[in-house]
Amino acid sequence: MKKIFIITASVLILLLIAAGLFIVTFDANRYKGALIIKLEESMGKDVAIDNISLSFLHGLEVKARGIAIKDKGKIWDNALLKAESLEASVRILPLLRKYIQIERLLIPELRINPGDSPSFRCGLDLNMRISINSLSQDDMLKTLSAKGNAKLQNAVLDNMNVLKAALDKLNMLPGLVQKLKDNMPEKYRDLLDQNYTAFKPINADFEIKDGRIFFDELLVESSAFYLTGKGSIGIEQDIDISVDLFIQKDLSNALINTAPELRYIADDKGLIKMPMEISGKVPDIMVMPDLEYVIQKLFVSKGQELLNRLLKGK
Repeated sequence: MKKIFIITASVLILLLIAAGLFIVTFDANRYKGALIIKLEESMGKDVAIDNISLSFLHGLEVKARGIAIKDKGKIWDNALLKAESLEASVRILPLLRKYIQIERLLIPELRINPGDSPSFRCGLDLNMRISINSLSQDDMLKTLSAKGNAKLQNAVLDNMNVLKAALDKLNMLPGLVQKLKDNMPEKYRDLLDQNYTAFKPINADFEIKDGRIFFDELLVESSAFYLTGKGSIGIEQDIDISVDLFIQKDLSNALINTAPELRYIADDKGLIKMPMEISGKVPDIMVMPDLEYVIQKLFVSKGQELLNRLLKGK
């Protein structure tokens, strides 16, 4: 029995040493090429990864650098997605039950450039639980389901000023847009001259199913406005999001003082409200205010005001 114990203990020690050597010396870059091929087959895109490493000391930790994804036939300078670095912490036990539970996915600087559409950059901090019912590359993305939370820091929409785009759509009243711009508070006038939109930190829950990412309670805020809404983004890069744009209280007051007609599209808190639709397929994304809503509010209210004047005249 003593010999058996000694042999067993020796084998276990050797196995632990071997496992330790494997963890320390494992080079994930040996498998980088195969990983890139699988990703390209699944997404139908070109994928580049400069370096990748794995660590098993605290669960499964993945680190990658120089990540880029582009449409086939395009040059890398026009990559659809770029990330200087990526760090992911994955729980090992759920993997045995065919679940991928990402405790944290950190991308300090993510850039999304859909081509002719405005580009987007942010820092991404994400956690989610993933289930995949098929390992076939044709079915993997279709059968993938997940729930999670995403936090975005330093988010910026380049080449588009959302406030300016919204105000420009109010041109159904002659001279209104220019009048608004001329009488806007100075801090917002400077904001209107920017060719980008900067957002405050964003915290969003999401769900992935049927090949789409769904957001049910989306809140996006900037210095001049905030958006609330819901919608989805498909794996085929098609977008369908409905939001309500609310202009901040002090700016709403200034705009209403300049153009009293705008009080008819303000909510009960005095915030100017404008429903908007964000739709299309990358790179042809359209951000369209619901002009029917605006026109209806303006003209119905104008008609009611005229009716009240006539009744008072009697």
